[in-house]
Amino acid sequence: MQFERIAIYNFMRYKGENTIEFSCEKGKNVTVVLGDNTVGKTTIAQAFRWCLYGAVLTERGKGQEDYQLLNSDTLALMNADSRAKVRVELTASDEEKRYQIQREVTYTRAFPHMIAEEFQKKLTMHISDLTETASLAEVEEKKVDELINELFPRNLSHYFLFDGERWSDITVNGVKENIKDSVHILTGLSAYQAAMKHLKDMGSYSVISKFKKKITGSGSLYDNLETDYHKYERKIENCRKEIENIEINLGNYQKKCEEIQEYLEANRNTEALQKQYQSLGVVKKSQQEQTVREYKALVNEFSDKVYMIFAEPMIQASLGMVKSVAGERRDVPHMRQATIDYIMKGGRCICGTSLVPDSREWNCLLEQRNYLPPADIGSLLGEFERTASRWRNRVKNTSQELRETARQIDDCVRNYEETCNEYISLEQRLDENLDFAEQRRRLKSYQRNIQELSSQKGQLQGQIQSLNRQKDHLEEEMKGLEARNEENQRWRERIELAEALYKKLYHDFTTEEQKVFVELNKQIQYNFGRMFNAKDKKIELSEQYNIQMYYKTDIGYREEKNLSEGEKIARNFAFIVTIMDYSRRRKAEKSLLESQGNDTLPIVLDGPFSKLGDENIRLISKVLPEVSEQVILFMLKKDWKYTNLDEFVGNTYVIEKDPEKSYASIKKVEEI
Repeated sequence: MQFERIAIYNFMRYKGENTIEFSCEKGKNVTVVLGDNTVGKTTIAQAFRWCLYGAVLTERGKGQEDYQLLNSDTLALMNADSRAKVRVELTASDEEKRYQIQREVTYTRAFPHMIAEEFQKKLTMHISDLTETASLAEVEEKKVDELINELFPRNLSHYFLFDGERWSDITVNGVKENIKDSVHILTGLSAYQAAMKHLKDMGSYSVISKFKKKITGSGSLYDNLETDYHKYERKIENCRKEIENIEINLGNYQKKCEEIQEYLEANRNTEALQKQYQSLGVVKKSQQEQTVREYKALVNEFSDKVYMIFAEPMIQASLGMVKSVAGERRDVPHMRQATIDYIMKGGRCICGTSLVPDSREWNCLLEQRNYLPPADIGSLLGEFERTASRWRNRVKNTSQELRETARQIDDCVRNYEETCNEYISLEQRLDENLDFAEQRRRLKSYQRNIQELSSQKGQLQGQIQSLNRQKDHLEEEMKGLEARNEENQRWRERIELAEALYKKLYHDFTTEEQKVFVELNKQIQYNFGRMFNAKDKKIELSEQYNIQMYYKTDIGYREEKNLSEGEKIARNFAFIVTIMDYSRRRKAEKSLLESQGNDTLPIVLDGPFSKLGDENIRLISKVLPEVSEQVILFMLKKDWKYTNLDEFVGNTYVIEKDPEKSYASIKKVEEI
């Protein structure tokens, strides 16, 4: 996928229409737009985002409503009856099709105020064949957003619309992005997830659930079981929706915590105390995790066995009481009164003897019937006694084991409390020079909210597990009551096939995911090394694909959490280059997995080098044309000379702005 052209009309800093043609040549796949600070480079990058998604990238603490899209000069010339349009048209193409996307908003002015108010919105899209430009087809309006998201997935926009000046963390519109999900999309792994979701992981709408609804039973008992089964399904879905809402809130609180922690870290004025504070925090977290592990082990052991201990006196008393009234066992093992009733009703014994009421044989069966459950409980008593014996053997040493685990928990809690006291003391020493009290109060409040929400999430996950067990139990009962007909059998076979397919997909997904993870982790370090020449540092991906930087010490590598803005950009740059390179190579290999994934995306870079050194600029620039099919750069002219990208540049533009005017214009140039 490549961008061919963008046309901007009355959009923010640009009055009238301004157009940029992007280079799509194979050997010259770089387009550069140069301009000084504050003249409108970022505005062009915002135009991409607004045209595709109807939103701009906001600064921290601001919302979409805080940004005026209509050019201020145009707004100033309007009266109460005027209408003015903001329009951005973006043309892109892949190997077969050309896509023309146009987003337009008509504004009125809240005269006499300098406020633009939306009057009408319009989004259109046309598609044509590359070889037959006359075959222009308009996309149905309600499907335009959906198609745009297929071509340029919104949750990947931060990867190909890279804002180097503001992307110190991977966030979109202030919301932390799920990097792991984004990687799955870019590497094609999301195809597995979509298939698994379709088969099983979407509640009552999944294939397996729909198959199960096709099975019919008979009788009121089956109907009651089926009703309960669907009730549990609905409860599980409600729990999952609650978990989704909790995860959104957790993300927001975690973001706020990160912001406060960044502020606190940035204002600490004693480096030695700061390092000691961080080190102690690691110890405290480790001790807390150990305490939780020990406590969970105690609770699990207690929950698993303690009811057997508590039941022992009652079981023994019950056995004694029942034995005193049950007398000698005279029943036939595993036989019930219903068996005798069935034989007598048939009028013939299993040995062939005819059964006539009041005959000797008839009376013998009646006598035996009185020795069978429920009239006689001898066999039930035997089963009860064997169960009691098993329980007794299982809990023989449990009391001592629980006491030992409790002692270990006491030791863990004591060590943790000592560390916490030291940690608090160190906080107070750090706060002597700066008033962090309010920030810390907010931080602790957010952390309490996170803890409460995490607890709620855990409880809901536990409810889901419990409901699933009950649902599985009901399903087994329903199987036994289902009418034994061929139609039911066919649906059961389909369910088993779907379950087997799900299991195979899950196995293949986890295998491929691990393979991708190992490969990306290896490649990201390689790219970081060749782009930043940092021999004393390295970066790695965590299991959740968080990008962590480590620095070399005398005793090995340690994680660096206090990154400079330049280091954050370097870290994120290495990650994006790695992902783009991986996607490009997978496409070139024409593998089956890649054919199910997304096409490779161009990369649009806004101010990528503003906080990097000259050598880093040169090293990064050398890599960019290799890993992406198309590179579009908005940057300062002073940084261009360090890139050495001249041989790869197809088109060059300069942003011009008259100091006496508030708007800018874009001009194509032949040489930089």
